[in-house]
Amino acid sequence: MSPFETPAGLRAAFDALLASTHRQLRLYDHDLHLYDPDAAARHAALRSFCAAGGGRSIELLLDDTGRIARDQPRLMQLVRDFGHVLAVRQADPDTTRPEHAFVVGDRRGVLLRADKSAAHGRFHADDPARAAPLLEEFEAMWQRAPAQLSATALGL
Repeated sequence: MSPFETPAGLRAAFDALLASTHRQLRLYDHDLHLYDPDAAARHAALRSFCAAGGGRSIELLLDDTGRIARDQPRLMQLVRDFGHVLAVRQADPDTTRPEHAFVVGDRRGVLLRADKSAAHGRFHADDPARAAPLLEEFEAMWQRAPAQLSATALGL
């Protein structure tokens, strides 16, 4: 277990989790601004993950998806290019959502923050017992949030 206290520490833990994930990455948070997915190295790592194939998937479940189109154009490009791998949904606003945020990689790596509004938390590189209830919670919220973020504008 590795604690982190700052946004930079959170991003370093996320980068480590992403690097150790080979099949599935699931993230629940308010939004993605603390993760900075458009940073060049992080964007390259996400692109490599998506391009590697082999049934990989990234599922991002957010309370607020509004900032993505405006503030994260590189992530939007990934959604356009790899919509079959990378899915973004907004959590159902009519249900109670947890105060904590988490990322789970390959059912074993866990990045956990007890408060979505704070950057501090803990990174568990290999803790399937901690990952299991978070994955159940994620799956329940994911199923209630069917609207997927679209990377293309529809119009006539």
